[in-house]
Amino acid sequence: MSNEIFFDPIRWDKREIVLQTNVAPIVTGSSRVVRKVQRLRTKPVKVRFKFGQDLNVSGEDLALALSTLCGKEFDNVRFGFSVPTITKCDIENWTESCVDAQGEEEPRKRDLGGTTLNFSGGFDSLAAHYMLPTQQSLVSLDFGGRFSREKKFFKHFSPIQIATNVAQTSLRRNSWSFIGLGSLLAMSATQSKYCTFGSIIESTGLKRNTAHEKGLTFPPFASAGMTSAPTTQGISEVGTALVIAEYAPEHLAASLKSLASPLEEKLYRKWALARTALQHVGKPVPFLQVVRPEVPHYTFGERFVVDLTAMMVASLGQEDLARQLVRGLDSKKIADAKALGFDFMFKADARMYANYPSELRPALEKALGKSGIAWYTDKDREDAEEYRQYWESTTQQ
Repeated sequence: MSNEIFFDPIRWDKREIVLQTNVAPIVTGSSRVVRKVQRLRTKPVKVRFKFGQDLNVSGEDLALALSTLCGKEFDNVRFGFSVPTITKCDIENWTESCVDAQGEEEPRKRDLGGTTLNFSGGFDSLAAHYMLPTQQSLVSLDFGGRFSREKKFFKHFSPIQIATNVAQTSLRRNSWSFIGLGSLLAMSATQSKYCTFGSIIESTGLKRNTAHEKGLTFPPFASAGMTSAPTTQGISEVGTALVIAEYAPEHLAASLKSLASPLEEKLYRKWALARTALQHVGKPVPFLQVVRPEVPHYTFGERFVVDLTAMMVASLGQEDLARQLVRGLDSKKIADAKALGFDFMFKADARMYANYPSELRPALEKALGKSGIAWYTDKDREDAEEYRQYWESTTQQ
């Protein structure tokens, strides 16, 4: 673990928060000497949050949001502002660090209701938008730089927008939960009871009894009073494409374009997956072909989700396209793909929704039914497990 990190406010109002830290900026020099010179000449990072509307961010909200940038990487975390004692203790527990604050404030009393969806505009969060009840707040992070493509799309949904530079700092590496810091900063405005991320079943590696399946709420969001509502966790990337094709086919092309930059592996893979899936179920494909990378980015065995997509595409008779998605997809693996069952990719696993909030379930079930997504059968579970075991045995050879 590193020694200490501090966050001292330089500016804090309804439109922007700027905090001085002691974190060194990322250096990009081509040699150790050049990087050392860069470190000597650069000043520590200032973390910035700029709001697209007035937000009354409390010390409680800000501390919880900043804790997502800490993870378990520091022995000591110091906030140069007042934080409720209970919040400070919660952060200490989950970051496993000693937390100090400049003062103490009273926790905010909240009247919670509705859901905050952490919304990037990609397939997964866009599908979640249509699978949730209408009482929802969209919160979008504008990371700038190469992520500016996301803003071009998500701004059309009028989310609460928060521009930040954290993706250009090393702080983004400490915990995945930083992608949800916007929902914590916006808590005073949303007063949300539930918190949703666009995570999908592939993120579990098709394993059982994971934290995803148990529906656990990650600590900083639980501390804010929210409960996890994993709306898309039980469906695959195919499922998200089917939902969008049913509810908003006019957004499929723009959402796809916002996912990644031209010639990136992710863009081509998502295009191939969505096209193949929509053709398989007899739905129109409302987007043009994208340019594929000259060489597949990954070799079979490196990325579970990439290999799963390629194998599914091959199983549906698109062998040439499957070979364009991953290196090392030889004739033996293609034959194996055709022998395996991939119907589960077009369905939903009810076990992933065992702890899903009951008041959100009617909207979920309506969306699944309307999109033609049935629940897993026993065979679907067996097929998913068979593929997982196949992939693990193949990659261990």
